[in-house]
Amino acid sequence: MQLTRLEIKGFKSFGDKVTINFNEGVTAIVGPNGCGKSNVIDAMRWVLGEQSTKALRSEKMENIIFNGTKNRKQAQLAEVSLSFDNTKNILPTAYSQVTVTRKLYRNGDSEYRLNDVQCRLKDITDLFLDTGIGSDSYSIIELKMVDEIITNKEHSRRSLFEEASGISKYKLRKKQTFNKLKDTEADLERVEDLLFEIEKNLKTLESQARKAERYYKLKEQYRELSIQLATHRIAFFRTDLDALETQEQNQQVNRSELSTRIDQQEAELQKLKLGSINQERNLSVQQKATNELVSKIRTYESEKKIKNEQMRFLQEKETRLAGELEKDKNQLSHIKYNIKRLNEEVLTETEVFNRLEADLKLLKSTLDTLREQQQTEKNRTDRLIKSLNDLQNQVYQSQKEIDILNIQKDALVQETNRNEGDAETKTLELKAFDHALAELDIQVLEKQRNIKQLKEAEEILKEKLAASEITLASNKEKLNAENRKKDAKQNEYNLTKSLVESLEGYPESIRFLKKNNSFSKSALLLSDILFCHEDYRIAIENYLEPVMNHYVVDEYADAVQAINLLTDSSRGRANFFILENVPDKNPVLIPQEGLVPALSVIDVDKKYQNLCNLLLQNVYLAVAAQDQIFRESPAESLTILAKNGKYAQSRFMLSGGSVGLFEGKRIGRVKNLENLAKEIKVSESLINQYTAVIKAENDQIFSLKEASKVNVINTLQQELNRLSNEQISVQTRRDQYQEFITTSENRKTDIAQKIASIEKSLQEKLPTLVELQQKQQQEHLNLQEQQLNYQELADQVNDSAGKYNQDNIRFHQQQNKLAGLEKDLDYRFVQEEALDKRIAQNDKELQETLTQITATLQHTDLSDDTLLEMYQQREDLEKGLADIEKEYFESKGTINDLEGNISVIRKNREETDFLLTEIKDKKNSLKIDLNSLKERLAVEFNIDINDLLETEIAIETLESEFEIRQKVEKMKRQLDEFGAINSMAMEAFKEMEERYVFIQNQKKDLNTAKADLLQTIKEIDDTAKEKFMQAFTQAREHFIVVFRSLFNEEDSCDLILSDINNPLEADIDIIARPKGKRPLSINQLSGGEKTLTATALLFSLYLLKPAPFCIFDEVDAPLDDTNIDKFNNIIRKFSDQSQFIIVSHNKRTIASTDIIYGVTMVEQGVSRVVAVDLREVAA
Repeated sequence: MQLTRLEIKGFKSFGDKVTINFNEGVTAIVGPNGCGKSNVIDAMRWVLGEQSTKALRSEKMENIIFNGTKNRKQAQLAEVSLSFDNTKNILPTAYSQVTVTRKLYRNGDSEYRLNDVQCRLKDITDLFLDTGIGSDSYSIIELKMVDEIITNKEHSRRSLFEEASGISKYKLRKKQTFNKLKDTEADLERVEDLLFEIEKNLKTLESQARKAERYYKLKEQYRELSIQLATHRIAFFRTDLDALETQEQNQQVNRSELSTRIDQQEAELQKLKLGSINQERNLSVQQKATNELVSKIRTYESEKKIKNEQMRFLQEKETRLAGELEKDKNQLSHIKYNIKRLNEEVLTETEVFNRLEADLKLLKSTLDTLREQQQTEKNRTDRLIKSLNDLQNQVYQSQKEIDILNIQKDALVQETNRNEGDAETKTLELKAFDHALAELDIQVLEKQRNIKQLKEAEEILKEKLAASEITLASNKEKLNAENRKKDAKQNEYNLTKSLVESLEGYPESIRFLKKNNSFSKSALLLSDILFCHEDYRIAIENYLEPVMNHYVVDEYADAVQAINLLTDSSRGRANFFILENVPDKNPVLIPQEGLVPALSVIDVDKKYQNLCNLLLQNVYLAVAAQDQIFRESPAESLTILAKNGKYAQSRFMLSGGSVGLFEGKRIGRVKNLENLAKEIKVSESLINQYTAVIKAENDQIFSLKEASKVNVINTLQQELNRLSNEQISVQTRRDQYQEFITTSENRKTDIAQKIASIEKSLQEKLPTLVELQQKQQQEHLNLQEQQLNYQELADQVNDSAGKYNQDNIRFHQQQNKLAGLEKDLDYRFVQEEALDKRIAQNDKELQETLTQITATLQHTDLSDDTLLEMYQQREDLEKGLADIEKEYFESKGTINDLEGNISVIRKNREETDFLLTEIKDKKNSLKIDLNSLKERLAVEFNIDINDLLETEIAIETLESEFEIRQKVEKMKRQLDEFGAINSMAMEAFKEMEERYVFIQNQKKDLNTAKADLLQTIKEIDDTAKEKFMQAFTQAREHFIVVFRSLFNEEDSCDLILSDINNPLEADIDIIARPKGKRPLSINQLSGGEKTLTATALLFSLYLLKPAPFCIFDEVDAPLDDTNIDKFNNIIRKFSDQSQFIIVSHNKRTIASTDIIYGVTMVEQGVSRVVAVDLREVAA
């Protein structure tokens, strides 16, 4: 593979598009500081994928785009293309010409292109992987990298060895494989976690599913029996409800009668109370009238005579006391009457209370006796129930054991049937597998035969394709060589033309006269009239250097004219040869041994021959031993020039020295331009011919590639692989089926033995179950009889308790009534005592008042008829008031009697209400039981009880309630013992089982993948270690040889791995002892020695794996002349294997190269490239 071309546009200082063509050998890039030499290297590094702006000597990536000058705008795009000749197929692509392009736009967008097809950076990196080419490979070496190699900065030595040994791709593959392994292990952990959870849940779900299946079967039986039991209970509920309805109706009628009586008497009572209220109102009116009259008398007496004030006061007091006495006497009489009446009532009610108390004690004694009997019967009943429960548990346990044995027996029978069916199916499928295997064998043989035929045809096609590619490569080499030749000629033509037109290197006066049309048309410079072969140009030019810038004019007047022009314009001075003054003579050329007359090697027009004769007469060129200066002085008139321009020697003078890079380019520029134009046309013609041939060859190659059957072979191979895999799969399944049949036969024998054992156990357990069931039946009859006895006694207790409660209520009611009468009697006694005291006091006061009045009348003659009339009226009012009070208290007594009768009737109604409440409670209890039954049936079995209520039930046709209840209770206990049931268990079990199988397959695949990845990593490590050690061993041997070639054969050096057991991670130490030195570290070497040591290491790697090209960027800077020659010699030695591109300022290095590209800045800030082929110059 060869680097052919570099195209730069808009990158850093390259504002215009620049094309650099590379060919075999050594290419130098030269130029003054700051002209852009290193930008060429940066461009190559950048196009190969460099991402570090630091490595590109920029702060940010945008800065690499041409930023413009004072006369130019900045570029919007940086584009670099690097082309390679891939005829040896080093790059993994079918293209023989590979061009890599990278673009960066100022807006930040970027793209990579491969043969003008957009691609990724990864594609570029993969393309050059392990080829020795890369932005950070050993193909591009800068001076600072030499120090990094010496100091092993960031393991730079290891990076070089990995690149050279070709294990970079293995490390990349290992990293990718490790990432895949990490992902696979993470997936495997997740799968393990899933399996752990699923296995844990699967067993539970399987148990739950089987349990749920048994549960639902039992629950269905329980449902049917529960409905039958509910039907019985509904029938009994109907009978009880009808009886309670009849009782409730009778009590309602009785209550209605009592309520009617209460309403009648309460109406009569209300009427009496209304009359009493009227009487009380009349009494109040009468009292008010009396009080008003008394007040009037007092007012009259007060007004009649103030003097009789005392008399009036006494009379008022008398009247008041008399009224109060009368009132108190009447009230006392009424109270005594009430006391008498209350005493009679207390005696009557006390007798009733005593009678009730005696009855209550008798009832309580009877009730206590019955309750003791009831408790005794209850204890006996409880013992019977416990005994029955124990028997039921024994029956249930025995039945459970028998059911388990039956289930196990059924399961084994089903398994036997299933195994027999599966064995028959597998036997039939075995025949199908045998048939399928035979067909697959035929298909595999057919595919193998087809693939073999196609591969043979493909080999013939590849031979033709290889021959065509060889022809194509040969023509491409010719085309590239011709292109380089043409480019060199074109560059030389452009340079010469530029020099001719711009007169670069000439004084200002010469440029002025050249631009003056009136003068320049007839005058030529001496350098333009001469032309000679390239071998002698440098020598002739150096000799004629003092007069090369002289103008050659025909006449003296022309020279005067030019001088006047220069004088008038103040443009400096110029020299002129005047042809008319040059003597016309032909010098005699005396043959000299080893010398050639200068006049014989020049080509000049006849017009200027005399001038040349004058200038070059007696001038000879040495053609033999030209590098050695003559020891003997030449003849006095002779001047001897070295052919390469190294020296010029005359009798009394010797001059010479180094030869400049561009010396020999001034003579015959115009003539040279014509010759170059002709040569360029010839090259273009040859290029067109080669291009046509290459196109024809490309077409031929394309046709051959189109005819390739690789895809067909790959397809057939894939089909063959598929058939092989299918063949293996069928064979594996056949073996599995055969093994299953054998296992099934063995399992059948085991199952038969287990069934016999189960049947024996059943025969032993069935008699025990029958005996227990008989005992249970007898115990149940005993319990039933005991429950009837207990129920009768309980009814007696309830009746007795009811009577006791009723009498107890009456007793407390009578007790409360008697207490109320006694309290009322005590109150009346208190009133009587208070009235007696008040009457005695008032009577005493009245007597005193009458005495005072009599005494007062004796002393007074007052007589007033009006006052007497008032007194009479007062007496009449008071008498009427007493009559009203009497009637009022008589009415009150009647009201109290009526209230007593109403209280008795209300008590009877309360008893009726109590009975109604009991009936309603019983009805509610029945309804609650019925509603509970309804809700249970609806919730538990989704049955509407109304459907059962509407159904006529013939109880005699059903099983007995005892049998049904026994079965229901048994099933209920069984259902309760089941515990929590997962209703979704069966469906969830199926789903989870399918998922478990799926994840198990995934786990198997992941384990296989993990094992494959670990094996791959091991293979990568082994391969990489083997390749690295082979490469290291060879590189070490090469390093010793190259190091000694750069220093001395006696000098010692070596490469050592710090850890031989782990070479892929071990450090690489350099031992270097040049010139007999024994430094403790390589860092103690001088700068030049370090450079040569690093160079020796690099070239030892090139010997191991030659890079297609190698770039040295001013690596030779620290070297002296001796070491420079060593450096150049080794580069020249290796240039047969690789291309070398050297950026240098050292003349020795530049002189040893084949092609020079000069980087200049004709326009300030814009780099341009000029090519010079030193091989042609040397030729």
